[in-house]
Amino acid sequence: MATRPVSDPKDLSDQGEGMSSGSSHSGVAGGAYAHGARPKVVVLSPWGQFGEVGERDILERAGCDVIVSKARTDEEVIAAVHDADAIIPSWGLSAAVMASLTKCRVIARSSIGMDTIHGIDIATEKGIVVCNVPDVFVNEVADHTYALLLACVRHIVPLHNYVVDGGWSDPNRQHPMGPISHHVYGQTLGLVGFGNIGRAVAKRAHGFDLKVIAYDPFTPKEVFLESGVRQATLGQVLQDSDFVSLHVPLMDATHHLIGAPQFRLMKPSALLINTCRGPVVDEAALIDALNHGMILGAGLDVTEEEPTPSDNPLLKMSNVVITPHTASASDLAGAERRRRPSHEVVAVLTGHRPRAVWNPPVLSKLNLK
Repeated sequence: MATRPVSDPKDLSDQGEGMSSGSSHSGVAGGAYAHGARPKVVVLSPWGQFGEVGERDILERAGCDVIVSKARTDEEVIAAVHDADAIIPSWGLSAAVMASLTKCRVIARSSIGMDTIHGIDIATEKGIVVCNVPDVFVNEVADHTYALLLACVRHIVPLHNYVVDGGWSDPNRQHPMGPISHHVYGQTLGLVGFGNIGRAVAKRAHGFDLKVIAYDPFTPKEVFLESGVRQATLGQVLQDSDFVSLHVPLMDATHHLIGAPQFRLMKPSALLINTCRGPVVDEAALIDALNHGMILGAGLDVTEEEPTPSDNPLLKMSNVVITPHTASASDLAGAERRRRPSHEVVAVLTGHRPRAVWNPPVLSKLNLK
């Protein structure tokens, strides 16, 4: 697994990482901007909406002009952002768009994952700061990890459907408890990725008296020791764990990180939990592993293709629980994640270092406070 850029050497693995030590700045009306010009911030929104939770007010109070665009194709986006000082994209940006930028100083996205933002090296070369939101919904994703784990172990979905369909009151129908090879308490939880989210999952494990082991070649040994988690290789995590939970960013080195060879290492009684990115798992290999009893089941918040096709074999498996990429969802976190890019934009445009920098090498090109 190759490293990805981070601004703090301790922040090195899952998509809950990439934090720098800067703070948010709301700016000043009229803004402390070069030549007194009002910066142009282009918001790329498929619904044309922006401002419901105060994110527009943050920019306008800082003296920015806000343009909301529904541009989607490269041609449309390039036309929309050609003179932008800052971009807040709701979806990905191509390398072609990145290469076309001549004035932009900051790109800030409201998500953890940045796998759809291409041309990061181009942005760095141009002196464009790229920001994400790595920390707002760490707790939500950690909670959802256990929701999926427990739903799989306790067969929550089949049992719920059994009750709703009248099975409980039908003496001729047996409840679909299915094979439960182990309980949760006292088992081994293996984490692949030990960043903010991985560590939050490990912290919750103590309540279940779970033994926790983790693989992350970029997290310092001291972090494992402080967390009471045993550092292990990927192979050891897969072989020794009753539950394997994935918490890594999607990049070239993690694409299909878990495939057929890895499933062959896992216990037949093991569960796979994925709340990071779908393509981290080779979905065809997962389906094969489930069909052949190589693992017991899976809890997924993400799939290789999203939305997943209605004919996906995973949807017909009673030992699989799937949620629609909603692990990070909550009212509180949702509002904060939408406001954060505006704060990051204002910080950079007023000469301050933002909280989360995805491309830290760019900082050496800039004089941010």
